[in-house]
Amino acid sequence: MERDENSMMDGVAQFLMPTKFSCVRWVPHQTDDERFFVTGSWGETVNSTRLWNLTYDDQLCEANGNMNADMLAMVPKCNSIYYTANEIVGLEFMDDNHVTSVTSDGVLSVLNLNRESSMSYDFSVKCTMEDLHTCCTGVAAYNQHVVTAGEDGYVNIVTADVGRISRTIKDSNNTSIQCLAFLYPDVVVVGRQNGLIDCYDTREPTDKPVFCVETSHKNDRMMNGPTCISLFPRNQQIALIGLEIGSIIMWDMRNPYHASALIGDHVSPVTDIRFPCNEKGIMFSADMNGMVSQWNVNKQPDFIEQFIERRMPRMRETRAINSMDSNNTHLLCVGDHELLFMLEF
Repeated sequence: MERDENSMMDGVAQFLMPTKFSCVRWVPHQTDDERFFVTGSWGETVNSTRLWNLTYDDQLCEANGNMNADMLAMVPKCNSIYYTANEIVGLEFMDDNHVTSVTSDGVLSVLNLNRESSMSYDFSVKCTMEDLHTCCTGVAAYNQHVVTAGEDGYVNIVTADVGRISRTIKDSNNTSIQCLAFLYPDVVVVGRQNGLIDCYDTREPTDKPVFCVETSHKNDRMMNGPTCISLFPRNQQIALIGLEIGSIIMWDMRNPYHASALIGDHVSPVTDIRFPCNEKGIMFSADMNGMVSQWNVNKQPDFIEQFIERRMPRMRETRAINSMDSNNTHLLCVGDHELLFMLEF
């Protein structure tokens, strides 16, 4: 892929890509000199999951000298492609060598990452499952445990190593699920379109949630619906939930019915919330207007209200940012444009 020659500004690099992306994930647990990542596409006649490597271009290194050399000299190279008929709506790594993807028509694929050399991986298919949902909206993974969700309101618990649905949780109202996350291996949190957060213990025999809380007042449910869920890495019981109105709500899942903290920065729906892998006390959030904000967070707050210390905008684009992911030093962003953004922090 090509570099955008005017792409470096304030620690943000951008790369011209062949398609628009709905999802991006760094390959986990890489060495400091490895930069492999995976993307899922949308809006194409044939969509794909692609494995990339950010490599150094010697000519760019010479042209740019030492100034911002690390980012200015990088070029994404595609190592492997897995094609799908429909749009990718979710990507999650189960472990270092397996990534699971789901498409809008409810097809789940578990892909092996085969290491060919120090500079290259390749994909092979471990298993594929079809018709998980009428319209799938997302996936979450916790080791070999995988959950999928859809507009049908169902939550499917999948044993990915054998490609089998072990449990289906059905909502009595069939309310569409917008986002989901694993709290523990047996506890799943989902955000529904009507402004409800349901928490399920998958060991329980019934489909009734352990608890159910609202992200808004009843009259404003359709405006304040949850759009994304992320967990604080140092304390996984603290969930950060992006809302359609552009706010981020924080919940301590150990006390779900207590008052929660609400922070506002975005003026359009929040699309993703991410934390660096090395717990630097940083959080990133993105929205439908293409804005990415960086937040300084208290690593060990005494109260949830003390979680956020300050924030600053890092990037503003003209189109939506659909997905982000961070490693120890860089944040990747993709969205409704044929571009990949990389932010240094």
